[in-house]
Amino acid sequence: MPGRAGELGGPEDSQFGAGFGTTGPDSGYALSLIRSRQYEVGGGEHRVNTDAGLAAVASARAALFRRGPTAKDVDAAMVLLGLDPELPEQIRVAMNDKRIVWFAAAGHHATKLYGFAAALDPDVLRLTSDEARSKMAQGTPLINY
Repeated sequence: MPGRAGELGGPEDSQFGAGFGTTGPDSGYALSLIRSRQYEVGGGEHRVNTDAGLAAVASARAALFRRGPTAKDVDAAMVLLGLDPELPEQIRVAMNDKRIVWFAAAGHHATKLYGFAAALDPDVLRLTSDEARSKMAQGTPLINY
């Protein structure tokens, strides 16, 4: 039994659903991992907004596994958001246009990021970066927001 009010005794005590999301520990660490990465932002994008979107996706992925974000979560997020240099150029360009809409001013509006992350399909988030890259290279849309 928890010794303090509001203390969780285990994962089964976490609340899920609208407004709660899937929380994970140390989500802010995703930003540290992302800032050490070199990637190209497309025309009309701002790095701060794209970083925030990447962190939201990486953190949402990590939370599904009930842990903090790792480099593998950032790798998967980069593929899912079309920032992976191994993706075909046509996919990277198409995803650039979507990211501009999805993450406009996201670096300053956390609720926008929460809504985006909450709308992602958990099955898509569970994909490894290689699995996601393979599906995207075949033209399969993985994020429909």
